[in-house]
Amino acid sequence: MIATAPRAALAMAVVIGSTWSAAPAAAESNFRCTGLEQNRELPSIEGRDGVFFRINADLRMNHPFSDQTVAYLSELSQALAENGTTLIYVPIPTKSVTMPDHLPEAAPLYGFDLQIATHVHDDILERLNAAGVVTVDARSAMLQAPEDDLAFFKADFHWSASGARETAKAIADVIRAQPGYDDLSKVTYESQPQDVEIAFSGMRRLLQTHCLDTLPEAETMTYETVQTSAVDLAGGLDLFGDSADAVPVALIGTSFSDSPINNFPGFIAEYAELEVINYAITGGNQYGAMISYLTSTEFQETRPKFLIWENPIYNNLAQFGDQPMRELIAAAGRSCTLALPAQVADDLSGLTVDLAGYDLGPEDTLLVDTNRSLGLTADFTFHAESGLSRTKTIVRGERLTRTGRFYMPLSGLWPEGAASLSFAMDRPFSSAPTVHACTSSRKEDS
Repeated sequence: MIATAPRAALAMAVVIGSTWSAAPAAAESNFRCTGLEQNRELPSIEGRDGVFFRINADLRMNHPFSDQTVAYLSELSQALAENGTTLIYVPIPTKSVTMPDHLPEAAPLYGFDLQIATHVHDDILERLNAAGVVTVDARSAMLQAPEDDLAFFKADFHWSASGARETAKAIADVIRAQPGYDDLSKVTYESQPQDVEIAFSGMRRLLQTHCLDTLPEAETMTYETVQTSAVDLAGGLDLFGDSADAVPVALIGTSFSDSPINNFPGFIAEYAELEVINYAITGGNQYGAMISYLTSTEFQETRPKFLIWENPIYNNLAQFGDQPMRELIAAAGRSCTLALPAQVADDLSGLTVDLAGYDLGPEDTLLVDTNRSLGLTADFTFHAESGLSRTKTIVRGERLTRTGRFYMPLSGLWPEGAASLSFAMDRPFSSAPTVHACTSSRKEDS
């Protein structure tokens, strides 16, 4: 559901694509690598000083970030803020704009232009900030990483502890600047160096099959963050009130946040002086961790003061249409208050809901709460008065938390809307589900 592409991205659409029909001649490899550009699994290019870049991700400049995506993030931020949570969106930049001195001379032959790539990155941040979304400029932060401690691993696309630390500093600066920060109880932490460790790298393993000499390991100093002081109650929080149970910082993200080798949540805790609870999911892609957390009972009952959403900039938030963002927005708010009577099958295999008589439109969302059912697939089949039907499906990945809550927007149906709903999952319910309608603020404002 992409409305319009970013201005800078449009400028590059004619220059760079996601497939490569012909590769420029490769420079002489320092590791006697051949055929990296033609590798179908992970087309790559060797840069300076043993640094490797993915062609389809690191050298990409047209990162999809439509005006509709910006609007959805703004609506999500507002829904969270209305219930006491500040969203902090952290797009992880590409390796190319973070370590430009290590790009190969052949990068321009692939259509890469550092100035345009940097502008595309900064344009996304500027548009989000203008829409009221709090963001963090991780690109500028990681450019501060020392030359002898690179922000990214040389032969992998993940950041090292150095890159995580610099980004954590920038996040902490943003948190400290937010209203209400001074009123929070502070805890001091110290990140202590441990040992140099080697992270598993699937990218390096793929690259190595094309190189005769050993590629650089994903090696970094590891850290352990320990609490060095008791909770400072100078902020005046009541230990026996509701604030005592509040989560100061919840971290949501991908393997960048989930990997213990980079100590990302620990660095955030150290520099922000706040407890950080990490809900990131490796392999969850752009939405896995956010959907798992926002649809959970834990979030609904104990909302964090700050919600950090880390997401690589090349992960397209519009990839799956409007459903994931609409689901997050509905889960973030408290608008799912209209109970809809449901007829549940005796064998708990499905349910039906009569939608006639309710003033529901495409801006509204349905919530089916299956009470933590273990099912992974939920089918929403909408029926029109004319007899037509349409099925919209939500599939939860194996790595996602089984919260049992499924939110489906009423978009993409008929002008007159749906007359009824049939709902079923890939396994029977454990108990009778409940169904509610979530009314959008856009509808209330119209």
